[in-house]
Amino acid sequence: MKFIKKLSFTISKLLVDKKRDFKIIGNKILINDCQKIGNYLFKTPMIKGLALKGFEVYILGSKSTVEMGNANPYIKEVIIDNCYRKKSSDIFRNIKTALKYRDFFDYYIESVGSIYLRETLLMRLLRPKKIIGIERKNGQVLNLIDIVIKKQEHLRENGIEILKYFKISEPKCIYDIHLNQTNIYKNLIKKKTLVLYNGLASTKSRSIDPNRESEILNKLSQIPWIEVRKIEHESSVLNLCGLIKKADLVITVDTGITHIASAFDIPIIVHKSNPNVFPKSSLAIEQNFYEKDLNKTVEEMLECIYTISA
Repeated sequence: MKFIKKLSFTISKLLVDKKRDFKIIGNKILINDCQKIGNYLFKTPMIKGLALKGFEVYILGSKSTVEMGNANPYIKEVIIDNCYRKKSSDIFRNIKTALKYRDFFDYYIESVGSIYLRETLLMRLLRPKKIIGIERKNGQVLNLIDIVIKKQEHLRENGIEILKYFKISEPKCIYDIHLNQTNIYKNLIKKKTLVLYNGLASTKSRSIDPNRESEILNKLSQIPWIEVRKIEHESSVLNLCGLIKKADLVITVDTGITHIASAFDIPIIVHKSNPNVFPKSSLAIEQNFYEKDLNKTVEEMLECIYTISA
């Protein structure tokens, strides 16, 4: 796998990597890698900062993020380009999108640092006036990128570094979610402390073993003064956001739900989390869900919340 990625990076440099120097002109910006909920939310402070400065912001999204993007007043348009899970065949979608919007954008922002050939081709074929990107793995840099931003410890901060290039101050928000008026949980009345549980991620390796999940839920249900609700499939992403906003505590594996909860500053217990995407809630801890003292952690966190709010 490492050899394939290295080969892809080398091919990218040989085939399409040409340094271009442009003066900054115009205000149309395209931001890539907004196909997953978490990746989209990481970029919402940057999106807001750019829009408030007068830029027209477009994003490359997916069916998973188009609803959130369309509800965001700081986004001009969501361009559905890739599927949720990136595949080799996405290169054809990228090429189609690039040709459709060729010479349309003044800036192209790629804030992840991918070394895949498809992203490199997209940058080249779009032919924006200025490309702003994050340095690649191991400090590698594509000369195709006009402005290279140093990669930060957390993916959210990559966008903040890019704002600095535009001389824009960091917006006062962790992430930016806009709920519509049709949110079905808007008037939800809680009879008990609401604890939401989620054990499903986009990959099997980050998900809870289905055979162990009932054991975890049974343990949580032994706390008599809370209502434990397993997050199921919602009719819309914004309804899911509305439900999470009502929660007192969210217990989840590392997925978009952790970042939705962070947007509303809901306390979080996360099963496992990479430091680059660790929840930004003011009260967030990492604990293995299979450990016997998970119930104790839940009670202690809720008691801490009540003490702070009292």
